[in-house]
Amino acid sequence: MSKNLVLQPPRGTRDWLPEEAYAKRIVSEKIREVFESYGYGEVITPAFEYLDLLKAKAGEEVVEQIYAFKDKAGRELGLRFEMTTPIARIVASRLDLAKPLRFYYVQPVWRYEEPQRGRWREFWQAGIELFGISEPEGDAEVVAVTFDALKAVGLKDFDIRVNDRRVVEDLVLGAGIPGDLLPSALRVLDKMDKFGEEYVVSELAKLGLREDAATSLLEKLKSGSLDIDTSTQPGREGLRRLALVVDTLKNCYGINVTVDYAIVRGLGYYTGFVFEVKAGSSEGLGSIAGGGRYDDLVSVVGGPKIPASGMAIGVERLLEALSMQGALKLDYREVDVCVIPVKKTPEILSEAVAVARELRVAGMKVVLEVSERSLSKLLEAASKRGARFAIILGERELKEGVVTVRDLYLWKEEKVARPHLYEYIRAGSST
Repeated sequence: MSKNLVLQPPRGTRDWLPEEAYAKRIVSEKIREVFESYGYGEVITPAFEYLDLLKAKAGEEVVEQIYAFKDKAGRELGLRFEMTTPIARIVASRLDLAKPLRFYYVQPVWRYEEPQRGRWREFWQAGIELFGISEPEGDAEVVAVTFDALKAVGLKDFDIRVNDRRVVEDLVLGAGIPGDLLPSALRVLDKMDKFGEEYVVSELAKLGLREDAATSLLEKLKSGSLDIDTSTQPGREGLRRLALVVDTLKNCYGINVTVDYAIVRGLGYYTGFVFEVKAGSSEGLGSIAGGGRYDDLVSVVGGPKIPASGMAIGVERLLEALSMQGALKLDYREVDVCVIPVKKTPEILSEAVAVARELRVAGMKVVLEVSERSLSKLLEAASKRGARFAIILGERELKEGVVTVRDLYLWKEEKVARPHLYEYIRAGSST
């Protein structure tokens, strides 16, 4: 392997430099606050799980994307590709936990898929899982948490689209797709936003659906009407539940959503209500959040049947959407203050450490500069790192009980008595 290749992160991954990591942290913390305000508690699961667990109800396409490997004892493992299945494992193994359960996470996941805009092989998700509530009010809560989280981080323009998989399953079967090919048809429909209607019609034809029947199916999926005809009891129940969720969101939370029967979600464990969120002015970015109901997953991984609903926000996509909307405005500074001892005598260095410690205790980001470069070079470096102030300490300052404070924004300096240093810095920072 070439040296140049080794110096690059693996394909589909990225390095987060300080300013980027700061933006991710600030956005993630705002999301956490919303999650916790609804009573959700954080869970952290292992990065890898037994492969059989990850395959449970994931869907054929996603199974192919799992980073799978054997450990030194020959056990088949895989990196988690999402967080819902590992959390379902927790619930299945901890039946002593009182229901309902409200869990949240902010964690990285991995999928081996083709990297492209808004799609990485290693990416972060922030999401919630609600166990033990079968009523549509549970689905409405999950959507409301999503809405509030996106608003809290400053996303201005986004659209929430909702559906119930039972409705689209009814329509697909009614169009002539055999029952054994239903999962394949749903995977095709899930790609409509990505590849367009012509692609969907072509792929449905490969499953045996005539072109006119496929076109008619897409017209029904685009109708968005809650009065659409369904022929099966599951389809009718899906419509009824979908209407209840839509009404609850509107009447109780003041949230308007759009019915979109083309929303099916790619993971195979969804059993009913599903939704996706797209940001305005972000053509080609894909969904920034999505989720739905998965009442069978806990039983599939070995526990009892427990109703559940959840969602995940793609953190990288959210950050890009915020940037595109001009909403990612962060006052990032790597350093607030740089303390520069002019000479490295024990007395001066000790006082410089004391100054730095005092300002750190007060909540400031402080660098103690101990390199041997010239003062002008050190001041230039401090300015480039975003520091507002440089505090210069030498023999004269130590003798007089003062420090020299250089304002790197206004490029002026002043002698400040040592006891008044913090008040001076704090006052100057606010101007």
